[in-house]
Amino acid sequence: MNKPLILFLLLGTLLSRAMAVEIAKSPNDDRQYQYLLLDNGLRVVLVSDPEADKAAAALTVGVGSTSNPPGREGLAHFLEHMLFMGTKKYPEVDGYSEFIKKNGGQDNAFTAGTQTTYFFDIKPPALEEALDRFAQFFIAPLMDARYVEREKHAVESEYQLKLKEDARRIAAAQKQGYNPRSPWSRFAVGNLETLADRPGHPVRQDLLDFYRRHYSANIMGLAVVGPQPLPVLARWVKEKFSAVPNHGAERWKPTPNELIYLPDQLPEEVDAVPLKKLHKLELVFLLPPMRKHWREAPLDYIIHFLGDEGPGSLHSVLRRRGWLTALTASSDHPDDGESYLDVEMELTPEGMQHRDEILGAFFAYVDKLRSQGIERWRYDELARKQRIDFRFKEKGAAADYAVELSGRLLEYPPAELLTAGNLMERYDPALIRRALEKVRPENLSLTLVDQGLKTDKVERYYKVRYAVKPVQQPAGRRDDALIAALALPKPNPFLPEHLALKPIKERRSLPAIVDWGAGERLWVQQDDSFGVPRAAFAAGIELPRARDDVEHAVMLSLLVELIGDQLNEYAYPAKVAGLDYLLAEGERGLVLMVYGYDDKQARFLDQLLEVLANPRLEPDRFAVYKKKLARQLANKAYDRPYRQVLDALHRTLVSPTWSPKEKLAALEKVDLDKLRAWSRHLWDVAELHLLGYGNLTPDEARRMEADLKRKLLARSRIQPVPDPRLRQLPAGQTQRVKYPVDHPDAVVAVYYQGESGLPQEAAYWQLLGQVVANDFYSELRTHQQLGYVVAAVPYEQEHVPGLLFLVQSTAAPAGRVEQAIERFIDEAALRVATMSDAELAAHKAGLVAKLRKKDRNTMERALRYLDNLARDWTTFDYRRRVADAVERIDRDDLAAFWRRHLLAQPRRLVVWSP
Repeated sequence: MNKPLILFLLLGTLLSRAMAVEIAKSPNDDRQYQYLLLDNGLRVVLVSDPEADKAAAALTVGVGSTSNPPGREGLAHFLEHMLFMGTKKYPEVDGYSEFIKKNGGQDNAFTAGTQTTYFFDIKPPALEEALDRFAQFFIAPLMDARYVEREKHAVESEYQLKLKEDARRIAAAQKQGYNPRSPWSRFAVGNLETLADRPGHPVRQDLLDFYRRHYSANIMGLAVVGPQPLPVLARWVKEKFSAVPNHGAERWKPTPNELIYLPDQLPEEVDAVPLKKLHKLELVFLLPPMRKHWREAPLDYIIHFLGDEGPGSLHSVLRRRGWLTALTASSDHPDDGESYLDVEMELTPEGMQHRDEILGAFFAYVDKLRSQGIERWRYDELARKQRIDFRFKEKGAAADYAVELSGRLLEYPPAELLTAGNLMERYDPALIRRALEKVRPENLSLTLVDQGLKTDKVERYYKVRYAVKPVQQPAGRRDDALIAALALPKPNPFLPEHLALKPIKERRSLPAIVDWGAGERLWVQQDDSFGVPRAAFAAGIELPRARDDVEHAVMLSLLVELIGDQLNEYAYPAKVAGLDYLLAEGERGLVLMVYGYDDKQARFLDQLLEVLANPRLEPDRFAVYKKKLARQLANKAYDRPYRQVLDALHRTLVSPTWSPKEKLAALEKVDLDKLRAWSRHLWDVAELHLLGYGNLTPDEARRMEADLKRKLLARSRIQPVPDPRLRQLPAGQTQRVKYPVDHPDAVVAVYYQGESGLPQEAAYWQLLGQVVANDFYSELRTHQQLGYVVAAVPYEQEHVPGLLFLVQSTAAPAGRVEQAIERFIDEAALRVATMSDAELAAHKAGLVAKLRKKDRNTMERALRYLDNLARDWTTFDYRRRVADAVERIDRDDLAAFWRRHLLAQPRRLVVWSP
């Protein structure tokens, strides 16, 4: 028998074995799964969901920025951009994205250190053609020389966009403390300098070489999600992806000399100076590779304790000292050769003066965990929570799921594709101790972030000032009182015990009013769709004294922060157990929601209401959070320029609203006595909109409503409250607002306002956005290269629809950008009027598919109901009504609407930064 035939038979055997794999899944998961290993080595998972109204696919390649050739920083990222620029089979430069958007979808990609992921979602009937277009990225991309120069400028714009983002700047400073031989130490994004043509090395040739070397089927994972049956999905994938070449590529793995830190580098300290007012302390510990221990999950166990916020936790004792406002613990496996633990603390200015005591407390807590915390009951408690979450796992967005699965294909056995990392299955105390042994002072990389730090260097790409030096006291300084207060968590009282679904006495397709009065409504629907023991109880509390002037608005912000601070120790174990709350400011007052497992929800709400009604407004906590709010407001000046311009646009339209500077000035005048006096009268008048949805009965919802009214609103006048005012722009006029931003980029936002929030009008604005979005992006970004941020999108303000054209440009001043936008709007009138029936039908079908998409989980449905209530749309079908209206629009209607509302009589606002 000849060798090719032997190889063919061997591959056939492998394929049949792969198809026989049974993928373990949640009992609540009604989707069907199939694993394939194509002849070219491409790993595939297919997900058939007959109920899905959106299809999706994602492909992850096991190569990223760590494989950039020396001196070609950003090449992997640049390649990601170039694959969208046409293929041999589909050469149109924006044809792929145009097809996806026209069919109600979206597409994107991202480059990480060791992988690059491409993905899209789309209406199901277009999935086969989308897959065919998508597959060509990995078979025959053009990487046309005509677009290489243009797309280099797009990468440059992306780099420039984030030059003033402190997260990027701090990460760039931290890289200066890495082992210089590690690819992780290099600049990853790329810019015009790193992607320039060089003698003998044109960047296009380097792109082609990189693609041919690394884009190989044997290190790719493809996930496809759709309503089609598995045999159909399998046939499409085999037909379209079998031609992806297999070059026998190997994924990058660090040699001992390429680890992020070498032993003789640690302990070390990196000091970085931010642009914003930030005070941070970050502790990183490099560990042996732990990726393969997903069943034991030792790092998940450790970060559960390091990130704890309950009584006795590191977070709690440091917060009580007034030194800390936030703490997060995480772990990662950046590559196959190493893992790490990361603890990031947001400190107060006072906390910055006590970093050594904080370090001492941290290592004391780790010692306590090492000596007392490795116990079977603690592991079993965490494992039980994960089993419950997996048992009642709900669906999410198809694209997100495809992205997740495509990456998992490269890391886990196919049978455990869904369980790996989601279930703690083996208690291994020795493995936990092995990881904890590395969490010691001598293995510490410490980063300190503050504007007052002394530095001696400036990083090349982000111009951040930094210093790298030995840690002065890596073990910290012992504070006996602080250490004595530390304690490990007690058994979690909020773990759900009763997980049964409650009998439904009366099935309803929509929420129904079960209690009402002047200024009050309670809507309830008991879920019969998702089959999970979760519920949401939400209260929109409209309060006239909440935001009637700027001083009251900042006091509301302070009150929300102080209440959250007081609730934190109580609420954190509930959050760990899958029961959480939201307390947030709204345009009209406050939104309070409790959501998650319903078992102990009423008791949880009861405690939240106690604190809301009787908050402890203490001088030391007031001082901490007043300073924190002042920092947040001052730091708004460093937000991305287009976000600052959009905030200015919103303030021009909606009243009452105030700028960060106005709020900061008002905050300076607020003292504790003033806050106490105002808060006592905050609840005097209120309007109440309540929703109960999920695994709770109408009687349970009524009891929660009664609890809220008794504890919080017993002395309130419940009555209708005036809504915020939306300024109607004058027809046929353009208002211009200049809003200077301290950034070299120009920003122009051109906004067209509608006239009413009725579904019939919203349909026109949304369809216009659907029709012109890709053309606008293609013309101003791809062809004119005006900037990285380019968007034409429907833009709703206070439930009144409209259309926004937005550009942030590194290439042109605001005047030229505005002219380009106006020219596009003039020319688009003809495009709209002359588009073919087939093209309009495709756009309408794509938009209707988005509008008619089904709710995927309990929370998504609850939020949709709340959106309808905010619109006073009590038939809860606003999106469906918009979809119905879209289906009735013809080309002449749409063209006439464009001529009237964008050319003849526009209500137009231009906000710009030069």
